Amino acid sequence: MQQLQISNEIYVHPTNGNDTATGDSMHPFKTLTRALQQLRPNSVIQLSRGTYSVETGEVFPLVIPDGTLVIGNAATQGAGVVVIGSGVYHSLSFGPQAVTIVLQGDGQLQGVTVTNPATKGTGIWIEAETPTVAGCTLAQCNREGLLVTGKANPTIMNCVFQDNQASGLTLVRNARGEIRNNVWRLNGFGIVISDRAAPWIVSNQIYENRCGMVLSGAAAPILRGNVLAQNREDGLVVLGQANPDLGNPYDPAGNRFRDNQRFDLRNATPAKLICSGNQLNPAHVEGAVEFLTIRSPKTGAVQSDAVSPVSPAAPLHAPADLKRHWAAALVQPLLDRRLISLANEHFHPDAPISAVEFATWLQTAGFPSDNTSAKPNPLTRLEAIVQLVNAAQLTGGHPSLLSSYHDRAQIPSAQTLAMATALQHHLVVSPQPDCLKPLHCLTRAEAAAMLYQTLVAKGQSLAIDTPAILRPIVAISKPSGPMPIKRPPVVVLDPGHGGTDPGVTTRPKQREAAQETLGSQPPLLEMLPMEGVSMSPLPAGVMPPGLAAELPPMLPSSGIPAGMMPEMSPEMMAGMPGMPEPPETPKLEEKTIVLSVAQAVASFLQQQGIEVVLTRSEDRDLTPAERVEVTKQHQAVALISIHANGSLANRSDINGVETYYHPDSSEGMRLAWSIHKALTRTADIEDRGVHAAHFTTLRQSPVPAVHVEVGYISGSIDGTSLTNLAYHRYLARPIANGIVRYVWQQR
Repeated sequence: MQQLQISNEIYVHPTNGNDTATGDSMHPFKTLTRALQQLRPNSVIQLSRGTYSVETGEVFPLVIPDGTLVIGNAATQGAGVVVIGSGVYHSLSFGPQAVTIVLQGDGQLQGVTVTNPATKGTGIWIEAETPTVAGCTLAQCNREGLLVTGKANPTIMNCVFQDNQASGLTLVRNARGEIRNNVWRLNGFGIVISDRAAPWIVSNQIYENRCGMVLSGAAAPILRGNVLAQNREDGLVVLGQANPDLGNPYDPAGNRFRDNQRFDLRNATPAKLICSGNQLNPAHVEGAVEFLTIRSPKTGAVQSDAVSPVSPAAPLHAPADLKRHWAAALVQPLLDRRLISLANEHFHPDAPISAVEFATWLQTAGFPSDNTSAKPNPLTRLEAIVQLVNAAQLTGGHPSLLSSYHDRAQIPSAQTLAMATALQHHLVVSPQPDCLKPLHCLTRAEAAAMLYQTLVAKGQSLAIDTPAILRPIVAISKPSGPMPIKRPPVVVLDPGHGGTDPGVTTRPKQREAAQETLGSQPPLLEMLPMEGVSMSPLPAGVMPPGLAAELPPMLPSSGIPAGMMPEMSPEMMAGMPGMPEPPETPKLEEKTIVLSVAQAVASFLQQQGIEVVLTRSEDRDLTPAERVEVTKQHQAVALISIHANGSLANRSDINGVETYYHPDSSEGMRLAWSIHKALTRTADIEDRGVHAAHFTTLRQSPVPAVHVEVGYISGSIDGTSLTNLAYHRYLARPIANGIVRYVWQQR
């Protein structure tokens, strides 16, 4: 058995520490410089709030070596943990450079605000290997906030780049890396990529910079699901021989270009750029750009990048009678993309659809359909499913996939294979998860939802998780094949409460220390199409003007340290979050927080090949018995119920996470400990223990079940952190890691 490595924890406090001390939690060092001199394998350096500078004894640049993790305040992007200074670093690529922090090997920096005030100063320098920068703020550097060069392949995520003079992030030479879920705002250029750098840039928000992104040399980045909006000149500028990947007909990019003052996309190269699956107005493009449509392999185009120049930012919204419909999540994307049309002012989602109208929808989506032979009479669900399977040329079903549905006998033998194939590819939708209803009249909502699922099966749309999608419930083996078709494990995530039951509700108490160190910060905005996460509404005035229609709503986030904001005119300050301070802290509701955490957990689990079912994906409530029933219907391997706690006495000193299991379930206990250990190994999370309990969901669940309390929204620490969307993802990753570890041990 492999022996577990115990981390060597070193503590630093810039005010109360002493460099002659032992460096433990009771006797911390004063400087990070001293801590870096005392490293052993698997070291973790915990930074307390405060400023780390030459005045406090730091010697720059600070070099974080391979195998070392430096953690400050990752929950709020480094608020209150400020490293400011500069020293000479001799780069293999560029010679002497003014740098604050150097990351080497697989070293990690989390939750720190970094500033380099020196002339041509760089905040963080990465030149090789695979380091990680997460939950940091790079602010007011006199050149770039972070530079990646050489053959480095870093991970940069959940960071804020703000008010850096030249650029927020620069990648040069042969740099690679994953750049995900970051925000760039008020920089010279948001991102600069040159030479042969080719990073993966996913789900970032880039706005109010001089230019959003500038490519030159032979740069070849891959851009997916980013927003480039309201930059003072251009959104994306392509120079030299740069050739960005902006999608192809079978891999739509999903980037959104909006309201940049000069051009959304400017191609200054002699080559034609290829765009597919972006939201981009051709009237705001300069240079040679070819807008390729998303294509069906057999028939051709179904969607173009081009947005109508007459009304570039006006999606075709569904009418009111669809807003709360069970199929709304699958229908709305088709309306937005004009793949289905409304026959009149009202959609009437539950009205029958005729064969003629369905044939028209198929043709518009690029699937073969003989519209001339279609009849005006209503279609049955089975007839439509057969048409979709044949039109999309789908294969792979087996009749035994239907064995768990009580109405399977209604399917004629000639259509059994088509129905099984549709079920295998997740085409079949229904508000009743145990019914196929093959002979029922097809409604317009069902038709649109199944059409969207067909596009997902062909790789032409992004998957949207909803309980309305029927899935195969039994694993089967093809009689002629030696290998069984193994069903991926299913995990049910239960975001507790919802609807009229908000759960614990309070307003976070503002601590004096927080008021001194937390200022305003640009909003952290996540891309729903890439991450599958929906957010809660923002208070009015927080989002930059004009972005409200394009960017998903979110929870308010905490700020960067006081004094780190640039000097701005009143016009620039207008509408910025926290300027001036809102008169009242937004109310926290448990139902909103836990849904956000659960959706983030779902995203991480799906990346690991685990199928996820959410008991709710919107603001509605289920009884504990209904949640358990969902677990039974989907034959899940585990049920995780996510909640937020609150002190009955409203005590602000109680904070931390708690995990519960039923005392009669040994597997539930194993799952609880797997999740809890992963959570409490994460910095800034207080451990309140694993406990046995008799909650209904734990007692009645047919599979191992766990109840996780992700924090006390009445607490002074948790209450502040839980307002921050980044903190939800910060919690979600270890929860998902604990689930993955348990699930795959059972396989």
